[in-house]
Amino acid sequence: MTPTHEERASYAIYDVHTTDGLAPSHIADAIKVGLQKQTSQVQITQGIPPSPLPEKPGRFKLVNPFGPNLTALAGQSLQMPTCDDALLTARAGDTSMAKYGESTLFFLCVLPYQGGYHLDVYTKFSMASGGFNPQVLGATLARNVVGDSSQFVPRTIASVIDNIKQAGATVDLVEAYP
Repeated sequence: MTPTHEERASYAIYDVHTTDGLAPSHIADAIKVGLQKQTSQVQITQGIPPSPLPEKPGRFKLVNPFGPNLTALAGQSLQMPTCDDALLTARAGDTSMAKYGESTLFFLCVLPYQGGYHLDVYTKFSMASGGFNPQVLGATLARNVVGDSSQFVPRTIASVIDNIKQAGATVDLVEAYP
């Protein structure tokens, strides 16, 4: 088999409405706990809200941290998610299947606005297949029967959403791909 590396990106944007008594720190805790339950590593950065709060929520962007010139030299585009004016950003990784050539990156940001918050979730699943090493070759053959670990991405997102709801917020899906 030819060694192959694949990446699949997806995103979901949620509208989060809270009661007056639910502090942003409770949302942050809910996100942290939801990610800790399902991933190998979590990094949380809490910021401060913009002033004044915007009427409409912001949205994550994919940016090239190296700029177009270095990207042209390398021949590849590296895009990283970022959120301007985020109250919270979280990066998490699931590397539990790394020795089999699979990993998942989660990037979440909470964007405050006058009507509540938006929770933007971006994921990137990476998978190696073919003849990299015996574990990857074995995993490539097993995927035909059991699938790959990308099937756990929705479970991780659901864990975060469920925790936010348990904290007392209502959460509605606004947009998603795929």
